[in-house]
Amino acid sequence: MPVVIAVVASAALVSTVAPFGGRADATPTCATGVAASNPFGIASGWTEFIEGSGHRGSESEGAIAWGGNLDANGMTVGTRLTSGSSDPTLVVAGTHGGFNLQKGSAYLSPASGVNFNGGGHYLASNPVDFATAFAGLRALSTSWGAAAATGTVSAGTTGGNAALVLTGTSASLNVFTLSAGDAAALASGKHLGLNVPSGATTIINVPGATPTIAGQAWLGSGSSWSQAADGTIKGAYAGLVWNFPDATAVTVSYGAAFPGTILAPNAAVTIASAGHTIGQVLAKSFSSNYETHLNNFPSEACVPSPPSAPGTSDVTVTKSASTASPHGGDTVVYTLTATNVGNATATGVSIRDQLPGGVTFVSASPPCTRSAGVVTCNVGSLNAGASTSVTVTVTANPIAGAGPVSHPQATHWLTPYKAEAQVDLEPGQQKSVTLACTGSDILSDGQFRVDHVDQGTGAITDVRVLSAQSTALGTWKGVIRNDATGRAQAKAFIVCLPARTESADRQTGYADSHQHALSADAALVTTTRSYGVGRSTASLTCPTGTVAVAPGFDLSSAGATLVGSETGAAHPRVWTFTLDVTAPVTATFTARCLRTTTSAVYGHTHELLLTHVVQTVSVPGNTASEGNEYQVICPDDGKGVVATFELPSGVTPFGNDPRLKARAFRLYNQSGTAKTATLDLVCLKDRTSTEQMGTDDPVPVVNTATVTSTSADANDFNNSASATVTVQPGAATASIVGVVRVARSGAAMTVLSSMPGTGVVKLRVAGKVVARGTVKLRAGSSATAKVKLSKQARRGLARLDRVRVVLDPTRGRTVVKAVRLG
Repeated sequence: MPVVIAVVASAALVSTVAPFGGRADATPTCATGVAASNPFGIASGWTEFIEGSGHRGSESEGAIAWGGNLDANGMTVGTRLTSGSSDPTLVVAGTHGGFNLQKGSAYLSPASGVNFNGGGHYLASNPVDFATAFAGLRALSTSWGAAAATGTVSAGTTGGNAALVLTGTSASLNVFTLSAGDAAALASGKHLGLNVPSGATTIINVPGATPTIAGQAWLGSGSSWSQAADGTIKGAYAGLVWNFPDATAVTVSYGAAFPGTILAPNAAVTIASAGHTIGQVLAKSFSSNYETHLNNFPSEACVPSPPSAPGTSDVTVTKSASTASPHGGDTVVYTLTATNVGNATATGVSIRDQLPGGVTFVSASPPCTRSAGVVTCNVGSLNAGASTSVTVTVTANPIAGAGPVSHPQATHWLTPYKAEAQVDLEPGQQKSVTLACTGSDILSDGQFRVDHVDQGTGAITDVRVLSAQSTALGTWKGVIRNDATGRAQAKAFIVCLPARTESADRQTGYADSHQHALSADAALVTTTRSYGVGRSTASLTCPTGTVAVAPGFDLSSAGATLVGSETGAAHPRVWTFTLDVTAPVTATFTARCLRTTTSAVYGHTHELLLTHVVQTVSVPGNTASEGNEYQVICPDDGKGVVATFELPSGVTPFGNDPRLKARAFRLYNQSGTAKTATLDLVCLKDRTSTEQMGTDDPVPVVNTATVTSTSADANDFNNSASATVTVQPGAATASIVGVVRVARSGAAMTVLSSMPGTGVVKLRVAGKVVARGTVKLRAGSSATAKVKLSKQARRGLARLDRVRVVLDPTRGRTVVKAVRLG
């Protein structure tokens, strides 16, 4: 029986992806307020949306659009985006500096100064109408500022500090209106406690022409409060908005991360200090030397009346699968549903589905057409609230699951490498550093090493690492701050694994040309916790078939030091972190899960071979001021790809330096007593294992669809959705695709195979073989099988709509399938 995979709104099977980091949310049921689509209008989905000019001294994780001049030098943009290469993600209408654009394309005048790290290009025209956008934002800010308060503001304590506590009980919408006295308290540094349900829209209306927000933000209630950080704010509190309807200047002076979107369409917004902001900045002008993190307001939310302006269409798409785990050779039917969630008719609606590797096209429903692996469905106009669906039928490509080993001596070389950057820090300066592996290579490690502080102006312990973590498969970002009174020097580095092995090490019968792909889970394993003073630990676990690499952490403040980052040879899927905490802190820990089996090519895979070198060292009670160096060295046939360590109290890490064969750690101890520390190095052997026929690992296949319209679209950030199926391995290594095509002299059909070799093809009618032939199987691709037909066989087939096909490959089990005649 065929497996039908229908794209419906199934929470278990649908993964909706907005390409620029915008949220493609279901229309909410609002107990308070009214449901609105993209209340920010044109500004929806932009992490920075600025009408005029300003200055930026650090990265933005999302998309940015500036209507004036942007003074930035080497600014990284789009670290967390999933945009397509042609999507607009960087817009500067005035003069500009230089940018590293991680995803999407850019409009700048002149078209210069952009390093396109995600395959994008310069756009010919400005895609943003700033005048119209800010007219809408000003009206919205005024309207929300006049909304009736639904929550209470009271005096309280959060994290041991005096605070304003905002309490709201609605799961839909909570509105807080601060008094002039409340605003003055925040300006003086009073903390803010937010006690509202996660997922609710929360609007904080702040009065005054020149308000300042100081202190810190906390989430919770009663005596249980957690400091605001990425792990506690992103997603769950995407609907948090600070609204400044009367402001002409807004200053944020925070001791940690500042949570929520800033809506200040008439104001010059200045981030005087903050760990980073977590939300959108919608302002007349903007100045900040700190990061803006991706946490865009939901595309569907409960807001105060009235909702967004009428008369704009907004098309979105969903995609899903009725089974998440087909086997190779199963028929898969994707259903793509386009919906107009706006309030005006959308014209020229077109759904586009670029089929991924791992599936083979069979058919598509009208009005869809296919060309070069892309299915395009021009569905015409959609009225407000209307939907239409189309289907695309494919075959899941078989995964090699059985067969003899062909060349057991064959191995492949692997060549890890490192990249690094010097970091100079002025007194009091905080810097973000981004490093990237080449192409689609995989990050395995990334850290800082602190080298020096100008003599007499402080110690290396005054330089604090606040963050060091993977941001994508091949990128890393770290945040470091210099609290000394003099200049400090440090180095950031990453270690990268190749995306593919080198060619086979010996003659294998395949012209020595084949390589195997390395892979890691796209999603990090992560946990976020709040810690009090003392030593605390947290652990992460990767799934079976993987090992943990790229350990990372992100701290809400400088109140903690990472003194343990450890995995073990007995449990390579587990990574344990240890913090020495001197002041309450919220920490997010992350790790990437690297698959230990390569991709299957020519019907076989290889294993990555890892060793774990552990060394115990004695750190004297009075080390050098810049720490003592200790080396851990890999065996002769390995390279160091991840450093690990576990330090006792009193020993401070100043980082480490990868030399690939070895890792040099710098440890500091001024306790007066010698301490024993454990230093480790995970080493990857230079060669893979020998060939292993087949694989037990399933293969995830991600299929992404997009929708566009010729009419104005209210939100370009919700026009993409993905559905993932995980193809299971098994004994079947070949399958018949599509129909049996009958001609005058014979019949032909398309055959997929995961292994090389030959196959015998037979056609059966009423249990009798009416035709047979052979086909040369092409591993990983399709081939055409042909059989000759007698006159009697042709007459017999003419009375049928299906025929039973038997495919017997030289490797793998025999496949019998009823196939439609065409």
